[in-house]
Amino acid sequence: MEDCLVYFFTGWIDSGKTTVIGEWASNEAFRGRKIVILATEDGDVEYDDINFPDGTPVIIEKETTEVNRDLMFRIEAEHKPDVIFIEWNGSVSPGKFFDEVDVPERWALAAAVVVIDATTYSEYYRNMQTFFADYYRYCDTAIFNRVDPEVNNIPKLRGSVKSVNPGVNLQFISKDDQVLDIGNYLPYDLNQEVCEITPDDFGLFWTDALDNVARYNGKKVKLTGQAVTFREFKGKAFALQRQAYTCCSADIGQIHLLCFYDLKPGFPVGQWLKVTGTVRYFEDKQNGQKVDVPCLEVTDYAITSKPETEIIYFS
Repeated sequence: MEDCLVYFFTGWIDSGKTTVIGEWASNEAFRGRKIVILATEDGDVEYDDINFPDGTPVIIEKETTEVNRDLMFRIEAEHKPDVIFIEWNGSVSPGKFFDEVDVPERWALAAAVVVIDATTYSEYYRNMQTFFADYYRYCDTAIFNRVDPEVNNIPKLRGSVKSVNPGVNLQFISKDDQVLDIGNYLPYDLNQEVCEITPDDFGLFWTDALDNVARYNGKKVKLTGQAVTFREFKGKAFALQRQAYTCCSADIGQIHLLCFYDLKPGFPVGQWLKVTGTVRYFEDKQNGQKVDVPCLEVTDYAITSKPETEIIYFS
């Protein structure tokens, strides 16, 4: 028997999960396939209100506390689904499902998605950062919907996710259901001969460059960071270091941008530098996967004062 594809959706109440699931389940790719929707939360939109091409799928309503191995295997035995959409109550950690619920062997996770309402995100994120960080750690896709580019700072929305899990795929959907390209909303101009990136935008540069090799490779930029050296590079490189606040006061990590440059005696280790160079990429392995990591071929640097805000914030 073929795999049953599982699509897991979470997000705060009224973020639009039901609507997004309805759109995905109505995709042409699922026509003629047996679909089960396991809903653990009641929102403003009902599945009966959605016009599914093949008629309303099997809808199973349960509390998250009722989602366990017995339920999963009963769904398999009674319905033998081809596709399952799980609408998970956003007030319960996704870890309660992924870490604690056993599923039939043929069930294969196709996507884990968090749906976010951009109109309320700033307030929710400010008050519940650790909760959103839990979403991002367990999910591989984040969908920001109801985005207003005039109101919402799209790069900062993106940074708040990427700072926790750089591997998350992101989509930005406008209020009129148009897909938005973050490349149209960057706060700096990569078409300049030398693009100067402010200290506050260092984190955005880093996360966006990780995902968009074609956008950055070969571009000349100017960046500010604290110079640190690593013994393994034997005087052939240094790094620009910035501290980054991800989800809570106890969760401050470090970003290192590798800068290739022949170090001379007296190189100002520990000083804040403004560095000019060309963006290049080197291949690294992260979690067993090959990743293209941005670096700089340095042409010049100068000692500068430390930024007013030393820590990078993504919200």
